[in-house]
Amino acid sequence: MKHSKLIVFILVLLLFGCKSQTKETDITKETWIEKPFSEWPQIALTNEISFKDTTYNNIINSFLINTGKDTLAVSCKHIFMVFECHLGLKTIDLGENFNYWKFYSKGNIQNSVDAKRLINTNPKENIGQFNNLKGRDWIIFELNKKSSGLYPLKIRYTPVKPNEIVYAISWGMGQEENNKPTLIKFQCFKNLGDYFYTQTLTKNINPQGRSGSPVIDKNGYLVGIISGAEGNLGVIGSIKYLENEFKKYNIEYTKPSL
Repeated sequence: MKHSKLIVFILVLLLFGCKSQTKETDITKETWIEKPFSEWPQIALTNEISFKDTTYNNIINSFLINTGKDTLAVSCKHIFMVFECHLGLKTIDLGENFNYWKFYSKGNIQNSVDAKRLINTNPKENIGQFNNLKGRDWIIFELNKKSSGLYPLKIRYTPVKPNEIVYAISWGMGQEENNKPTLIKFQCFKNLGDYFYTQTLTKNINPQGRSGSPVIDKNGYLVGIISGAEGNLGVIGSIKYLENEFKKYNIEYTKPSL
């Protein structure tokens, strides 16, 4: 009798072990992730941002996200440090002199989408410096229209693990005339919740100008946004903070079946 119970217990353990392994290995990949990088859809975008007396062209990176309910645009919040320096803005609010914000694939501005509004605008949120922005470095936009030519990324809500390999799709400084973004390979060094640190595995990459770029996992799902760098480590804003913003601003979303 004791031997029978032991056999049943072992079978149960094996069964749950097999189920756990299936969840880890049978994740649905995005269809384009196995194709050559040159054949990937248009994911990495840049911005044209206009105020009353100033227009910024090809400034920072941005991209679209698929919430499961809608398509939104996102970029990095620390762009407001530029607005503070040039325009005197003090909070996360575009102000009365704002005209428009356009998202497009560099070299193809005709294929673009316009922001309808900045969803997580907050006139009570001070801009601050990078050290206190890196844990909240997402701005989220509702769009006026959708574009079939620009691809919105699905979101992975589970955290990036230490040593996990992830990839950024971005333009950097010096690529102004190149309408093809760069694929950069990273390895997660340490995850601190609202952001995580990475080591860059791709050689000869200029890190400057890549803020706001999407970071994806090996299956093509969004796991973060390039925020900046500290020493030799990259700083990536995590999905944890983005999801918190969804909840705070009542943005409807569904988690994809991975």
